[in-house]
Amino acid sequence: MKKIIRLAVLLLSLTFLWGCALAVGLGVGAGLGVGAYRYIEGSVEKDYPVSYTSAWGATNTALANLYIGISNSIDEGAKGKIDGTRKDGERVTIKLEDRGQGVSTINVRVGFFGNVKDAERIHEEISASAGLR
Repeated sequence: MKKIIRLAVLLLSLTFLWGCALAVGLGVGAGLGVGAYRYIEGSVEKDYPVSYTSAWGATNTALANLYIGISNSIDEGAKGKIDGTRKDGERVTIKLEDRGQGVSTINVRVGFFGNVKDAERIHEEISASAGLR
C-alpha cells in the first residue's frame, strides 16, 4: 500500500513540475513565435501565437499540402478536431483549442501509438501555412 501511495505522490509531483515548465516555455515561446512542445503518449502539442480561426485555416492548408485526406472535421468555434488518413493508410488526428489572447493549441497524433517525428513534420507545415516560418 505504501508503494502505491509513494508512486501516486511521485506522479503528482511530476505533473505539477511539468506544468511549471510548460508555463515558462509558453511565456517565452509564444513571444518568439516558436511555442512550447509537449510530448504526451505519442502526441505532439504546440502553442501557436495565432487566433483559432487562423490556426484552423493553416491546419487545413497544411493537411492539403501534405496530401492527408480528411475523413472527419468538427469545428466548434473555440475547439475542433480533424481526423485524416495519409496515403500510406496511417491515421492522423489533430485537435485544436483556442487559449485566448491570440494563442491556439494544436495537438497532432500520427498513428495508433503515435509517431512523434511525423507529428513534428505536420507541425512544421502548419507553422509554414500560418506564416510563422
